[in-house]
Amino acid sequence: MSDEDRALSFLQLILRSQRGKLKVYLGYGPGVGKTWQMLVEGHRLKQEGIDVVVGLVETHGRAETAQLVEGLEVVPRKQVQYRGIVLEEMDLDAVLARHPEVALVDELAHTNVPGSENAKRYQDVQDLLAAGIHVITTLNIQHLESLYDTVENLVGVKVHERLPDSILAEADEIVNVDLAPEDLQQRLREGKIYPVERVPTALDNFFKRTNLNELRELAFRELASQIDLKRRSAPEEEHGTAPDQVMVCLSSRGPNSAGLL
Repeated sequence: MSDEDRALSFLQLILRSQRGKLKVYLGYGPGVGKTWQMLVEGHRLKQEGIDVVVGLVETHGRAETAQLVEGLEVVPRKQVQYRGIVLEEMDLDAVLARHPEVALVDELAHTNVPGSENAKRYQDVQDLLAAGIHVITTLNIQHLESLYDTVENLVGVKVHERLPDSILAEADEIVNVDLAPEDLQQRLREGKIYPVERVPTALDNFFKRTNLNELRELAFRELASQIDLKRRSAPEEEHGTAPDQVMVCLSSRGPNSAGLL
C-alpha cells in the first residue's frame, strides 16, 4: 500500500468515526422477520443502557410487531398533506433534534411523500448518520437498483421503490434474516403478513414457491458479495492473508459431481 493509499485509508477512518454506524437487516421478502429482529435489538440495546428511539416502524397492522414497539421511545411521525390526503412520514428534524445514540428506521427503500425534506428514506438515514446517529434499518433484496432487471425476469415483478447499491455497500453491518420459503408461505396463510383476503392472490404471484426460492438465492449471493467486498477493501492488517479461492466446473451429469461439491 502506497503512502497516498494509507493517508486516504486513515482519512476514511477519521470521517467514519464522525459518522454514525449503519446496520441493515436484509431479507428476501415481506414477513421474514426483519422488523422483528430490528425491534428485538432495540430492546436489547436499551437494556444495555443505550439511548434508542424508534424513528419509524411500519407494523402493517401486525399485532406481534406493534406489541414489540411497546417499551421503546417513539418519535412522533410528521403529518404531510398531499393531494388532499394527510400522510405520515418519519419526522427527520425531530429525530435529529432528539439526537439519540441509535435510531430504528424501517424500510430503507421507502419513497417519501412529495414535499418531504428528502425524496427517499435512505437519504433521511444518510442525514442521521452524518449527524453522528447510529441507524438500524431493514431492506428487502428486490429493492437494490442493480437487481431491478434480474428481479423482473425471475419473478415478473417491477419494483418501483429502489435504492443505489452503494447505500448497502456503505453499511457497517449486514444481517441476513432468513426463513424457509414454506415457513414464509405458512405465515402468509395465517394472516401474519397480509390481511387474509389478500392471501390467495399473494400466493399465486409474489409468494409463489419458485419466486421465493429465487429471491432467497439473490439475498444469499448479495450478502456473500458484500462480505467479500468488505474483506477486500479492508486494510491488510485487518483481514490478514486472503484465503485461496477455487473455481470448480461441474457437469450436471458428471459421476464425480457430488464428491467435488
